[in-house]
Amino acid sequence: MKNLTKVLALFLVALALLLCFASCKEEPLVIKDSDTFIVIKTTEEALDGKSDMKLIDYMETLRKDGELEFEVKNGMITSINGQDNPTDFSKCWMLYTSDEDFSSSEWGTVEYKGTEYGSAILGAEMLVIKPEQTYIWVFKSFE
Repeated sequence: MKNLTKVLALFLVALALLLCFASCKEEPLVIKDSDTFIVIKTTEEALDGKSDMKLIDYMETLRKDGELEFEVKNGMITSINGQDNPTDFSKCWMLYTSDEDFSSSEWGTVEYKGTEYGSAILGAEMLVIKPEQTYIWVFKSFE
């Protein structure tokens, strides 16, 4: 009887740990809020100690991991997850960030989960990213 009680107690502890790990799962690095609103998160672990990584290189890593699809033409992001900029540029992908060193609220803002993010002052090929920052691509209309 004592052995059965010990086995049952161990089983319950293991089950509790399993449930804790399942509920404590980290937020994904790429969040598709909609087809036109893509949120990219950075972490120390994801940056792997690199302090000079550009956003485009980080996005390339995310592409290799199957988390994101995008196209670049003439230094400009022209498509994310199959949503293409039209040829007349009446809409295009715009970048916003929580990184105050590389954003300007005067250039425009976007809100996500109650926080306002400023328009990035550099493009993805020039913007050096930092851990624990958020980068948001929004497919905006200019009509």
